[in-house]
Amino acid sequence: MDSSKKVLVLFSGGRDSSAAAIEMIRAGYSIKLFSYQLKELIGPHGDSAPDIRHLELMNAFPQCVDVKRTIVRNLYLVKKLAIDKTNITHVVYPIAVALAIHSSAILFCLKNDIHDIVCGYSGYQAKLDRYIEQRNDFFKLMESFLKEYDINYHAPVIDKSKDEIIDILDQCGISSNSLESKSIFIGGPFEIDKVLKYWDESIPICREYIAKMRSLRTST
Repeated sequence: MDSSKKVLVLFSGGRDSSAAAIEMIRAGYSIKLFSYQLKELIGPHGDSAPDIRHLELMNAFPQCVDVKRTIVRNLYLVKKLAIDKTNITHVVYPIAVALAIHSSAILFCLKNDIHDIVCGYSGYQAKLDRYIEQRNDFFKLMESFLKEYDINYHAPVIDKSKDEIIDILDQCGISSNSLESKSIFIGGPFEIDKVLKYWDESIPICREYIAKMRSLRTST
């Protein structure tokens, strides 16, 4: 499959990101899995949720799934966007983590000539305050941010119910039980005005980080 049809899937190993990967494969894309690790839940055999579902996806779609999963463990942006600001300003941790993940994914795409990023945001999660980054309005904000770098943003399961997502997985023989660990940064409820203010304050930090990292790469 040609490189123009390759997408980067933000992959936690959970149900939603796995279903999103399947939907993009069904739409004719090949996929590269990208995991930003705060911490992975490791099983008794040394396997994690992303490991398990990556293998299942490769078995189900051997021609469409990159055998190498990219794993990023850089917590620099989480520190700059959230930890350093604690007790100084209002911090929205799920937004901080989402921006750190997407900024790292942008850098990967720019380096590897990929023009599409896929998230597993889902409508049923977006209804819960603690998943505020999955709301449609914040999806649109993230979409605009990625567009600054000529990257298209896809959320193929954002309108799916939990049962519909489980059905997508079951159809393909992919584990439909919840496997991924929960982030300690999940919180809620939130005051939307404060969340929007935090977003506006955080985006310049992300832009500066991306520009700095790109500059370092071109100078080496």
